[in-house]
Amino acid sequence: MQERIPPLQWTPSGGIILEENATTSVKAEKNVLVVAGPGAGKTELLAQKTGYLFQTNICTYPKKILAISFKTDAAANLKERIESRYGKEYAIRFSSLTYDAFAKKILDQFRNALPEELCPSKDYIIGDKKTIDAAFKKSGYLNPRGLTPSRLAVYYENVIATTPLPVCGDSIGSNVWRLLIRGFDDNPSCLTFKMISMLTIYIFSTNPYVLRGLQATYSHVFLDEFQDTTSLQYDLVKMGFQNSNSKITAVGDNKQRIMVWAGARKTIFEDFQQDFNAMKIPLLMNHRSAPRLVDLQKLMYTSLQVDLIDLQTSKKWEKNDGDIKLYISENEDLEAKYLVADITEKISNGVSLKDICILVKQLPGNYIDTLVTVLSSFGIKARIETEYQDILKEFIVVLVLNTLKVSINRRSPTEWEYVNNAMEGLKGFDSTERSDAYDQEHINLINLLNATSEKLALDITETEFHEVINNIIQFFDIEKIKALYPTYAQGNFFEDIVNKMIDLLWKEFEECNNWNLSFENFQGLYSIPIMTIHKSKGLEYTAVYFVGLEDGAFWSFRNQPEEDRCAFFVALSRAKEFLSFSFCAYRHKLRNPNQKHTEINEFFELLKLPGISTVINCD
Repeated sequence: MQERIPPLQWTPSGGIILEENATTSVKAEKNVLVVAGPGAGKTELLAQKTGYLFQTNICTYPKKILAISFKTDAAANLKERIESRYGKEYAIRFSSLTYDAFAKKILDQFRNALPEELCPSKDYIIGDKKTIDAAFKKSGYLNPRGLTPSRLAVYYENVIATTPLPVCGDSIGSNVWRLLIRGFDDNPSCLTFKMISMLTIYIFSTNPYVLRGLQATYSHVFLDEFQDTTSLQYDLVKMGFQNSNSKITAVGDNKQRIMVWAGARKTIFEDFQQDFNAMKIPLLMNHRSAPRLVDLQKLMYTSLQVDLIDLQTSKKWEKNDGDIKLYISENEDLEAKYLVADITEKISNGVSLKDICILVKQLPGNYIDTLVTVLSSFGIKARIETEYQDILKEFIVVLVLNTLKVSINRRSPTEWEYVNNAMEGLKGFDSTERSDAYDQEHINLINLLNATSEKLALDITETEFHEVINNIIQFFDIEKIKALYPTYAQGNFFEDIVNKMIDLLWKEFEECNNWNLSFENFQGLYSIPIMTIHKSKGLEYTAVYFVGLEDGAFWSFRNQPEEDRCAFFVALSRAKEFLSFSFCAYRHKLRNPNQKHTEINEFFELLKLPGISTVINCD
């Protein structure tokens, strides 16, 4: 066990220097709301707070820290940072989960605490569309309005989520709950993730023993991306930890609240401060962006209706560092000509392709075809990340990809460590405690890598490549993977991800006929990413090009100005050093191709303020 450090003698690890407010947040002894803007280093703050709580033994052994994130990759990244920074001794006491995984963990552990009519079978399935549809039909709902499949799914979700527990009466929602909980007509128990959260909240509200056990286990709780928290997720946290000795640290930024359409609770900051008597602490540093870019961010504060703070930039920048441009063109050919000229200049000055990003508000295909074609004529590849971005972050994809890389090149230390650690974790081994079983499993792993390498060296077909991937997955055990990542148990989600990965990898291989290069192309190492603002959240690039600063892209601005302003803020805050916006008067793929900027003129007025940007009229 590591030696305890007195709180007054504790210093940040990794040579990190924390700003004063960050240090206050780390050492706070009460519930805290940390307002962390773009580039503030919120992940690093949570890592440092973890170190502080464990190293000082304020989080007394064997108590744990619970970190709840929105996305699986964010939860995994935080866990990995803790383990790499502090080792396994602390990592095993750090539970990093998504809201869905946390709720499912509680339900699976305390399922029998539910009354019989709310208790699903142990082997319940998650989110099976056919079973849910059958339950509604059996309950008498036959889609009388002729809703499309996507709208019908939304209707089903709303009915299920608004049915109060315990289930009573004879409404469609109540009957559907009864059928899905117990199973029917050869259909097994089937839950949605919202049902799982609702059942977990019910367990908390009716079983004080479970609640006390939860609070005794987790002395501290971290909530990441707090501005996007839904009411159901907040109720889960509130029911689990309000009025307890567990200390909550919520980290978020109301200037980046762009998930209201997905149910984000607008009053979440105010509610948390009131319900948990939380202290609000703003972080003042922007470690990401150059000073001129930060000046633009500051100008957005008034329209975003947030308090202006004295944002500070990293000492690595000079006062006038940063470059902002506004391109105005009559057609997409001119737009592409000017943007490509600027992009090629950046590349010639040493900016890598993966450190450049092209952003759009939505539907990239409607905005970038001409730009991609002109880039291609210069030998520059750019791709829409939609089908790549989500799966590249998935555990199963990272695991398979690293296994493939190691099978071809054993001198890949990072990938080898990942594969070996995954084998140990999924097989239940500890590398510090060697055994015959561990040695045999290690031999089995080597045999798998050898067999994979031999197969890839042959002139294999796509079907045979499918078999290679399936053999890798079978080695690591599908059921154990699904147990570790609950979303993989949802319907065909796991199989869909694997099939999409195989299709994309095979597509890359067919283009280059080189496995190493196909793996790297699949990861996007040699292409400029194109994505929507929503997909860019949490990412950063040296140079960002926002294409489509037009009313057509921000068509909902009149109805939701606050959320669209937040989207604009997210876009401009992705850039480290270079930021460009492009307006084009004619978009040939849009239903109404003629574009204006009347509705969003405030963005143009902002960019045209003296000293903010260089306006370039493309001709």
